[in-house]
Amino acid sequence: MKPFRFARAAMVVGLAGVMAGCAALPAPDRSVEAVHCYQSRVDRYRKGPCTTAPVPSLNADAQAKRFEADPLLLTVYVVRQSWGDGANVLSVEVDGGPAIETLPDSMVRLRLGPGQHALVFTFEGQRREARVAGSGGDVRFVRLAGTAWAWGSAYKWASEPQIDIQKRAARTRLVADVKP
Repeated sequence: MKPFRFARAAMVVGLAGVMAGCAALPAPDRSVEAVHCYQSRVDRYRKGPCTTAPVPSLNADAQAKRFEADPLLLTVYVVRQSWGDGANVLSVEVDGGPAIETLPDSMVRLRLGPGQHALVFTFEGQRREARVAGSGGDVRFVRLAGTAWAWGSAYKWASEPQIDIQKRAARTRLVADVKP
């Protein structure tokens, strides 16, 4: 009889352990602004680069992904989402202003005055510039494409239909929201 009691007790303890593992974790606070780190889809155990400053909240991320226009401003989304992007932090400057950090699978929302604007990034001594123009109420998408290989990484401004870049943006994380 004792072996049966031991087996039953072991089964109850094991089942309780399994059930505890199934307990739901509390949902993240969607209003918190915190540092964001890139997490590779291939290597889930290795933490990628992180932003140095807190990024907008998950609520702001969801709102930005509605891709709504501001009637008075030109809204530009800088999207960095490629299957072969390297885990590098790249900074983008708008019209010579302060640098804005990007990570793989991230986007930046810029709300700019109507007119023409220069977007610039520098990587390993190579300076690349893209120009974007529009009026108040316009929404534009610009893609920063990266590829990484064992012998190095390369980045460029990619030319792609706006709808395709918008679909990429929906799969990214908002890391900066620049307002005038």
